[in-house]
Order: sequence, then C-alpha cells, then structure tokens
Amino acid sequence: IYNRWGELIFESRDQAIGWDGGYGPNSVNCQSGTYTWVLNFQVLQTQEDKEFVGHVNLIK
Repeated sequence: IYNRWGELIFESRDQAIGWDGGYGPNSVNCQSGTYTWVLNFQVLQTQEDKEFVGHVNLIK
C-alpha cells in the first residue's frame, strides 16, 4: 500500500495478513484518502510474474 506521495506504508508477503489502515510498527492511523495497492505474484504453473494495481479509499 502506497500513500499519495508514493511512500510504502504497508507490505506483506502473507496473504492472511491484511492492511488495518495504519502504518509503521505501531500501526499509526493513516489519514482518510485514496491509497494505491500493488499485488505482485508468480503463477506456479508457468512461472509468469503478474502485477495488478488499484486504489482503495480510506474513510474514517
């Protein structure tokens, strides 16, 4: 998850761990706004790398 300035505020390599709307080791609450998500993965059968990008609106 990236903020509007392109700073990485959340990253996980475990699909069971999701973003809670915070950043940093203490999970400080982020401001309301639009955040960009990037999903990178590799298809096991073909070893092809895939990337999907989208936006999420955080409303508090």
